[in-house]
Amino acid sequence: MKNIVLPLVLVLAVSVTLFGCGKSAEMKKMEADLFASVKTMHDEGMGLMMKANELTGRIDEAIATFDKLAADHPKETAGHNADDLKAARQKLSGAVASMKEWMAGFKPYDEKTVHEEAMAQLAKTKEGITKVKDDFNSAIAAASKALDSQKTFADEMTAKTGKKGAKK
Repeated sequence: MKNIVLPLVLVLAVSVTLFGCGKSAEMKKMEADLFASVKTMHDEGMGLMMKANELTGRIDEAIATFDKLAADHPKETAGHNADDLKAARQKLSGAVASMKEWMAGFKPYDEKTVHEEAMAQLAKTKEGITKVKDDFNSAIAAASKALDSQKTFADEMTAKTGKKGAKK
């Protein structure tokens, strides 16, 4: 019996020493800093999502403008299409879906979680929102480029045909 009691007392003493006091101030700060970073990135992601939604509307307008130009001037628009706009819209839609998926899997930070688990969860959360932001930035760049290209084409068509067809 003595052989069992001594190891149990040692394990209990070590457990109380290591875990009984909770997280150190340094651990709490690390978690709080990482959580603050995740919150900031989330807020930035929401702003990017709003921009993506606005660009999607502009792309839909540009596609409608192109379709009208193509219908009115088939010869002048031959060899040109709105595929870049459609691809950009698809990328924007994918980025929005990525954000929604990330948000659906988001687990709120709980200060009571063991430090190692909290840091691992927060790191995974940050990795996810970083990917979402990258998706948005890539999609926004593609949309902006496609819109600029389409506007240039519409302006050229307006100059050639004398009819207003470009939307700003």
